[in-house]
Amino acid sequence: MSRVARISVALAALLLLGGSSLGTPAASGRRPATPEQRFDRKIQQWKAASKAIAHQGATLDNFRLVGHTDLGGDIDFGDVFGHGSFAYVGTRCGDNSQGGKGVRVVDISNPRHPQVVSTLEGPPFTRSEDVVVIDVSSPAFTGALAVVGVQACFGSGHEEEVIPGIRFFDVSHPAHPSLLGHWDLPQGTVGCHEIDAVQRPDGMVLAGCARNLVDHINSNGAVAVHFVNATDPANPATIADWSLNLDPFGGVGCLPFQFAHSVRFEDQGMSAYVSYWDHGTVHLNVADPASPAVVSTTTIVPPDEDGDNHSMTLANGGSWLVINPEDFSPGDCPGDSSLGAWGEGYVYDNSDPANPTFLGTFSTPNSRSTRDDGAFTIHNTEVVKDNQFFSSWYSDGVVWWTVEGRGVSHQLGQFVPPASDAPPLVWGVYPVAGKSLVLASDIVSGLWIVQPKGLHF
Repeated sequence: MSRVARISVALAALLLLGGSSLGTPAASGRRPATPEQRFDRKIQQWKAASKAIAHQGATLDNFRLVGHTDLGGDIDFGDVFGHGSFAYVGTRCGDNSQGGKGVRVVDISNPRHPQVVSTLEGPPFTRSEDVVVIDVSSPAFTGALAVVGVQACFGSGHEEEVIPGIRFFDVSHPAHPSLLGHWDLPQGTVGCHEIDAVQRPDGMVLAGCARNLVDHINSNGAVAVHFVNATDPANPATIADWSLNLDPFGGVGCLPFQFAHSVRFEDQGMSAYVSYWDHGTVHLNVADPASPAVVSTTTIVPPDEDGDNHSMTLANGGSWLVINPEDFSPGDCPGDSSLGAWGEGYVYDNSDPANPTFLGTFSTPNSRSTRDDGAFTIHNTEVVKDNQFFSSWYSDGVVWWTVEGRGVSHQLGQFVPPASDAPPLVWGVYPVAGKSLVLASDIVSGLWIVQPKGLHF
């Protein structure tokens, strides 16, 4: 049995031991389950519990509900990305852990009646949770390019057969996509947990792959982020492999990990921000992508008690840094009052990128609680008009909020989908510029399209 199989089996076994004790810190003598394994287990618990309770209706606070599709309803769903008149929704492994459902392509030209028109195919026993679509013009390819992260499904029984990595699709005609090429990771590894892509002013198409936590563990922290030249998407090539080489188990709180959970390009591809879980958010200068250089590291511990830097975005013309900590403390460490409630959003003054300074936080009433009938932590945030924030907040749905210059935050609205076979679990959010619409992907119920009242972007 290979090392990835041993680690995966060991972590899966932990899920079967002792219920809530799985979330205790490493100092207790047990290695905690990975964030995604913990979350998959909770989804199954919520689905089982939902059969015995009445389903709640939707919450529409300062939002209009425009449209919805369950996307076929045959699997769990991941992130959402909008491009032109189409939405792209990733998929996860589903209840049977077999995956292979790729990315749903949805025509939203009539947002009241969104229609699935094609699928970006995923290999068997994989999940395609994260997708980005960009317009590209290069000697090798001109058109709309979809970049999809591929990971192995835990529990499929075929983990050692999977070749994960990144897939590149021509979606210039979204109803008829074609696979252009793929960038592969070693067979039997888990893959790219989150990805991003950009075409830079110099013409280079740069893709980034942040590796799954299990790959960090198996390499003792040596693998973190890969930068890939995809200017010719039929022949992508690695430019740099970057890592801080940290002990994956050297973090704090309920999920004491240090790993590169996500990567996001900013500054037209001259910067990359790596959300390194408990270690913080690392700003890299990638003007020379072959030699990434650390500009700064923003650590939210303290004041945050658990870290868990999940993802980030820039706001206010780039002068604010918004950090999304995916904090599951109430569910992972029940009864430990020192670890507080669910996760809030953190905002930093980034006007001096080498020295970000704390501005303030934002949280919903539920994320300040310890209730455990859903997940009330922030996941992703997208920004329009510099200071209008839309965050996917799992069981709190989509939250619309803003921040004043002195760091004081305000909630402006909220959309929570109706409960279905589980509590609302909004994973992805994407504002559609020019249409003043917000796309939201719910893990169980599919794609929702809403409109914030009184805001045009």
